[in-house]
Amino acid sequence: MRICLMLLMTLWLSITHAAVPNFDDIPAEEDYLAVEKAFQPVINVIDGHVKMSFTIADGYYLYKKRLSVNSGNSTPMVMGDLTFNKAPEIKNDPNFGRVEVFHQEMSVDIPVYASRTQDIGKEWPVNAVYQGCSQEGLCYPPQTIKTLVKLLAVAPVSLVKKEAIEVSSSTTLAPKTDTNNANSLAEFLQGSSFGLIIGTFLVLGIGLSFTPCVLPMIPILSGIIAGQGQGLSAKRGFLLSLSYVVGMATTYALAGMAVGHFGASANLAAWMQSPVVLSIFAFIFVLLALAMFGFYELQLPAFIQDRLSHLNQQQQGGTYVGVLLMGILSALVVSPCVSAPLAGALLYISSTGNMWLGGAALLALGLGMGTPLLIIGVGGGSLIPKAGQWMVAVKSVFGVLLLMVAIWLLSRFLAGAVTLVLWGLLLIVCGILMGALDNMPSGWPRFWKGIGVGLLVWGVLLLVGAANGQSNPLQPLHFSMANNTSSAKAELSFRKIHTPVELEQALVEAKQQGKVTLVDFYADWCVACVEMAHDTFTSPLVANALKPVLLLQADITKNDEQAQALLKRFGLFGPPSVLFFSPDGQELRKLRIMGSMGAEEFVHHVRSLN
Repeated sequence: MRICLMLLMTLWLSITHAAVPNFDDIPAEEDYLAVEKAFQPVINVIDGHVKMSFTIADGYYLYKKRLSVNSGNSTPMVMGDLTFNKAPEIKNDPNFGRVEVFHQEMSVDIPVYASRTQDIGKEWPVNAVYQGCSQEGLCYPPQTIKTLVKLLAVAPVSLVKKEAIEVSSSTTLAPKTDTNNANSLAEFLQGSSFGLIIGTFLVLGIGLSFTPCVLPMIPILSGIIAGQGQGLSAKRGFLLSLSYVVGMATTYALAGMAVGHFGASANLAAWMQSPVVLSIFAFIFVLLALAMFGFYELQLPAFIQDRLSHLNQQQQGGTYVGVLLMGILSALVVSPCVSAPLAGALLYISSTGNMWLGGAALLALGLGMGTPLLIIGVGGGSLIPKAGQWMVAVKSVFGVLLLMVAIWLLSRFLAGAVTLVLWGLLLIVCGILMGALDNMPSGWPRFWKGIGVGLLVWGVLLLVGAANGQSNPLQPLHFSMANNTSSAKAELSFRKIHTPVELEQALVEAKQQGKVTLVDFYADWCVACVEMAHDTFTSPLVANALKPVLLLQADITKNDEQAQALLKRFGLFGPPSVLFFSPDGQELRKLRIMGSMGAEEFVHHVRSLN
């Protein structure tokens, strides 16, 4: 069958080889609007607010996350929360996931504050930044409009420690290597709203309350309730328990605020992207996970615990203030392994750099941990559960979650195949621990064994996918589907260039070799560029058509002066764009490609080069 298809393809190419190609369907440069016409920005500065309005042409859209104000490195100002005139639309992209965009028209109000009192009343230059794309696949580089803003007020406390938003290279739409690792707790929190984060920490706290670590709190609270005698009402029992839980949660809230404040002042959100820092944090999460698995105990030094225990024993039950203080002390004294998931939560909070979010999240965590204690208070201690193996299992689940967070952190800089190996090993271990390879009796044990077998098989598939260069945990065998429709994916070798000088040198070399040259304008933040790299340029048909061609890739991801010079050199709006040059170094303008193009169409387009 494959031989027949190749013969038919050869016959078709031989018939059409001499024909004049039809360029009517090829996007021409004139088919795309200039960036200022595609989005028509209007920038106004009113009372310390930068107001950006856009009239967006049909077939174009703006990215919500690329709308910002850049005050530069030395300007003493911070940006407040953005207020939009309408809600964005959701655009689902196979490479970048869910992206929020605007069509037709939109406006955004961005308050700008002084970071110091002495700067109030001064005018400072700012850069209003936006970025958008065409529905046909053309991505415009981030655009900057310079203006002046008069600082009229000092930033609120929650913003003082925040660095003014940085755009330049960081505002470009970068593909996320971690979008497929959605099972990781940290990744889930990173893209969640304030309410969802608080709810997640509340549920996390409830889950922690069922581990053996929290069990010592129950006798403490039971002793308080028992000290009230037989006449203790359900209402008073609840209020005493509530005082205890509030005291415990207050300790966590203060810890969250302290770590959030430290994270903001140290700007952890910026330098946390470093592979060294990410590796350190991942190692810490692994240590925390090992503590959850019982390999060792993570606890305060003995002399501190002894002193706190002594203070704790001096408190008398019965009064709300005393119970409140006892809750505060118990949060520090009681079970050592509480510190493991707590420390993991603090690491996440520190990365947000938000003191108030840290306090609220850890308060919710503490309240969640205290929920069973409230039930016990109402029940007068009759509902106290007995420790069992199931509580150890819950503890192990949190250990697995911490390992997932560690892998998610490493996935930010490790190769996709390496990350896939880590996910595969974790799933295999989980499957084995759930009894996938053991003989189980009927009932629930066999049910859990079935889940373990599923995890074991999934883990093996991930390892197979990694061995074949895959990186998506949800599609580890994607290569096999591709092999059913065509031969194995081809690997085109592009020579990367970043400056006009490098391009001219490459064209001179191509002229000396008598070769046609292809220049692919590419950027990591360009959705269509990634699509062409994954689909078009991996096609064996495309690779065969480009065998005699010198392949260059103009990487304009940084969008710096050199990248802008490359675009202006050929009058391009942005990537993806593919240019062809004859052996004498002259561009074949009729072959210019603007926007994305599929493999079959691309082969048809370039056949006249042969």
